[in-house]
Amino acid sequence: MRRIGIDVGGTFTDVVMVDEGSGAIWSTKVATTPLDRTVGALNGYRRILELSASQSGDIGFIGHGTTMATNMVVEHKAAKAALITTKGFRDILEMRRLSRHDRADLYDLQFDNPPPLVERRWRFELDERMLASGAVELAPNLESLKDMARQIQESDIEAVAICLLHAYANPKHEQLVRDALKLLLPTHFITCSHEVNPEMQEYERCSSTVMNAMLGPVCGRYINHLQDLLTHEGFKGELLFMQSNGGLASAQTVAHKPIVLLESGPAGGVSAGVRSSQQSGLKGLLLGDMGGTTFDVSMIRDSRPEIRTQSLLHTYAVRSPSIDIDSIGAGGGSIAWIDSVGGIHIGPQSAGADPGPACYGRGGLRPTVTDCNVILGYVDPNSFLGGEFKLDQQAAYLAVEEHLAKPLGVTVMEAAWTVRVVANALMAQAMRLMTVERGFDPRDFAYLCYGGAGPVHAIDLAQELEIQRVIVPPLPGLFSAFGMIVADRQFDDQIAVESELSAVSGLQISQWCERLKEQATQTLGSVSGIQQLEATYRADCRYAGQPAAISILIPGEDLTASGINDNLKNHIRAGFEQEHKRNWNFIKPDQPIVLVNLRIQANINSGWRGLVKHAVSPKSSKLAATSIRNVYIDGQMQALPVYQRSELAPHDTIQGPAVIEEPSSCVIFKLGQSASVDDIGNLNIQL
Repeated sequence: MRRIGIDVGGTFTDVVMVDEGSGAIWSTKVATTPLDRTVGALNGYRRILELSASQSGDIGFIGHGTTMATNMVVEHKAAKAALITTKGFRDILEMRRLSRHDRADLYDLQFDNPPPLVERRWRFELDERMLASGAVELAPNLESLKDMARQIQESDIEAVAICLLHAYANPKHEQLVRDALKLLLPTHFITCSHEVNPEMQEYERCSSTVMNAMLGPVCGRYINHLQDLLTHEGFKGELLFMQSNGGLASAQTVAHKPIVLLESGPAGGVSAGVRSSQQSGLKGLLLGDMGGTTFDVSMIRDSRPEIRTQSLLHTYAVRSPSIDIDSIGAGGGSIAWIDSVGGIHIGPQSAGADPGPACYGRGGLRPTVTDCNVILGYVDPNSFLGGEFKLDQQAAYLAVEEHLAKPLGVTVMEAAWTVRVVANALMAQAMRLMTVERGFDPRDFAYLCYGGAGPVHAIDLAQELEIQRVIVPPLPGLFSAFGMIVADRQFDDQIAVESELSAVSGLQISQWCERLKEQATQTLGSVSGIQQLEATYRADCRYAGQPAAISILIPGEDLTASGINDNLKNHIRAGFEQEHKRNWNFIKPDQPIVLVNLRIQANINSGWRGLVKHAVSPKSSKLAATSIRNVYIDGQMQALPVYQRSELAPHDTIQGPAVIEEPSSCVIFKLGQSASVDDIGNLNIQL
């Protein structure tokens, strides 16, 4: 069987195919089509079949990731939604979490709050009341739903979010309202807070539910359209979608809960990094993904990605398990510009896929990071994307000259170098925030770089953070698409507890975890090999009086023999204090600990676990450079030998300075540094 991974990014759509039996691999990049992203995905699918001489019938699996959901929220292109909430809570979306500073700059007096996710006229109040204990105080007035449904039916609203008070403790009222609305509004997308985020704190739960509603109709149409197009092409295999948590899920699952797609694209690269960590034995990796639009930073510890349960998207609260990824607008297509006092800035504006950087020759006139790298020799205009996409170096030169060099009164080379330095500084700062700010020393990690521009900047970033080892994986420019192939099926769920840890027994915790596992088994039960289900449990804890919780791993053995006594609770307390100490540098032994939630992450080992073998893998007995490239290093242009990565065999070593090039990217390393190929195909550079 052959597997395909498709990653629809902001600039390019990346496609990777692997033959499970032989390990042979093929890859391609095609332009993303922003007006209809399924067009670019289908173009990539057809192109990869052509390159591999395959038929649709040979393909048994497609893993798909996309940045579509995030873009819809940021660009305000999601579906229009209505909100039904408990009487008296109509304005929760605008009141937000006033005790928390969910805004870009607390001291910015000119700050404009983004518009609420739902206009006030479409926020309806329902007379009902559920107590925090889960007891019913007032049953919902279902008759009043008829008038709400009539108004919604007569408008352009496509989705309805239901978020009633304390539904996390007892979802009965939300279920009644949902069932009634499905009869009144059969063609609308309807979602409930207890299905999206069964957790206390009204604003976050409401915001997440509304966001799920807004994404539902558009994502549903995208998923159905893509399925229809692939079926028309003759594809009869399994189509799964990458979730924000780094695992795959069925089309039906993500169509019902599209909020899980918000970090879909970047999560693919982290999933591939996890597999690389397992195969190489490296437990600590700092990951940097530099694509066309953003630079994404994440971290892997003990071959597990860091997971967060809450984030801010364009200052809107989102609660859904996702890989902890920090993004900044410093991709290859990010535009360089000068402010009013002569300072150079990078992004967040991007040239995108159309027209793209000036060097693409598609009409782009503004200088980007990629244009500067072309001028400096870090990107070869003749071998970009394996020579399939010739770059216009003269267009890049003119863009930098007009918009940067002349206004600053410097040479084009100096201006281009300044842009590269600024971009490196921005990315290095993002890496520090992911490590140092969270109590980790970046020198304890190896740096795994990917994305088309990731290896191009990797050595400079590693030196900035004093990291001694840089790893360039196979297919770095398509690593996220490769992650769609190696990722496993995954299911996340949670139970709200909200009780002091001392007030619950180890047996209760064990029983709650067993209930979560039953739900995971039921959800994933239709998949063959369910006996391979692996469950990881976590406890969200905080000190009494604190607003934010810390997620603690519960060892599996604690839920068996020791799950019936206090050892389990002691381990949770110890784990919480250890993480609290690392995050905040203090603990409060006499302060009660509150158990907020219990969580499960269930996996089925369904991802490919083989080693990459290129379709053509020549074994050369003597390393030889294929060409010479002039690269701007240490203030001057230097002639460096260029080696082709496809000609390197395991254990081959190259001494710097040199360039190692491949179709999707290249890496430039310096004098005193060396690069070697390990047994699983990674390029290891020692600094």
